[in-house]
Amino acid sequence: MGVAVARVGYVRFAVLGVALGALGSIVGALSTSTLSLLLGRSIEGMGWVVAVVAIPVLMSCLAKPADKPVVLGIWGAFVPAGSGLMLLLAPVIQRIGGWQLTWWLCALVSIVATLGVVLIGQQHKKRFAILRHQSVKRPLKELRSVQAWGLFFCFFCYSFLFVSLTSFLPTILVEQSDLSLATASRWTAFVVLANMVGNMSAGPLIRRGIAPHVVMTLAASVAGLMALIAYSPLPYVVCIAAAFGFAMFSGLIPGSLFATAPRIASQPMATGILVGFMLQAAGLGQWLGPLLLTLLVEATGFWWHGGVLFLLLGLLGAAAARLGLSKLPTV
Repeated sequence: MGVAVARVGYVRFAVLGVALGALGSIVGALSTSTLSLLLGRSIEGMGWVVAVVAIPVLMSCLAKPADKPVVLGIWGAFVPAGSGLMLLLAPVIQRIGGWQLTWWLCALVSIVATLGVVLIGQQHKKRFAILRHQSVKRPLKELRSVQAWGLFFCFFCYSFLFVSLTSFLPTILVEQSDLSLATASRWTAFVVLANMVGNMSAGPLIRRGIAPHVVMTLAASVAGLMALIAYSPLPYVVCIAAAFGFAMFSGLIPGSLFATAPRIASQPMATGILVGFMLQAAGLGQWLGPLLLTLLVEATGFWWHGGVLFLLLGLLGAAAARLGLSKLPTV
C-alpha cells in the first residue's frame, strides 16, 4: 500500500482511506449477518491502512522542519486515543442504541474527517505540490537499508508488547483480585489512553536534541520491565501501576518511529513506503504476540511467564533501536 500511495498521490489516498472507513462503518451498521459484518470490518481495515500510510506524510509536509518530530509524535497517539476512548464509550453507546449505534457513530466521525481532509487538501495545494511532482522509481530500494529494518523490528516489538499486554490485562486483574470484569476493563481502557503520554512526549524529547534511538532504547527496556511486573503475581494495585508505566514508556516508541521515518526516506514521496513497512511490522506483532503469549501460558500454567516473554521482547526492541537507528541522516 505504501508503494501504491507513493505512486498515485498522498492527498487522494488520504481522502480515500478515511472515506473507506466511513463506508465500512455504514456497511457494518446495516449488516444482518456475520458475513456482512465482517465485510464492513474488512472495508474499514483497508481504509485504516490507506489513511495511516498517507496522512503522516501530509502532516510532515505541512509542519515546519523543527516541529516535525512533535507533529509526527502526536500523530502516533491516534491508536491509543481512538481505541481507549471507544473502549470507555462503547458500553454507554450500546446501552442507548444497541451495537449498531457504535458503527453509526464511527461512520459519522469518518464522514466529518473525510470532509476535513478534502478541505485541507484544497487549502494547501501548493504545499502538497512537491508530493505530486516527484516519483519513486525504485520504491523497494527504500527497504534495503539498516535503518528501515530498524524501524520494522522496533515497531514489531512495540506492537507485540502493547497488544498482547492490553488484550489479557482484564483477565489477569480478575484472576488476581476481586475486581469485576467491567472494572478491570475500564482500568485497561485507561491504560490504553495512558499510551498517549509517551506518544506525545517523544517529539519534544527529540526536538530537545535527544537522539531517537536513545529515546527508543530506554523506552523499550523500561517497557519490558514494566510489562514483567504487570504480569507478575503481585497485588493487583502494583500490576495496574506497572501497566500504566508500561503504556507511557512504550508510547515513546511509535511517536519516535513516526518522527524518524521522514529522516530515513530518500525523498518526501518515499516516506509512505517506510510507514507502510512499519505498519506491516505492527500487523505481524499484533498477530504473533497474543498467539505466542497464549501458547506459553497454556504450556506453563503461569501468567508471569508471559511477563518474561515481554521483557525479552523489550530488550529485543532496545537492541533494534540501538543497532538499526543509531546512525540517522542529519535533519
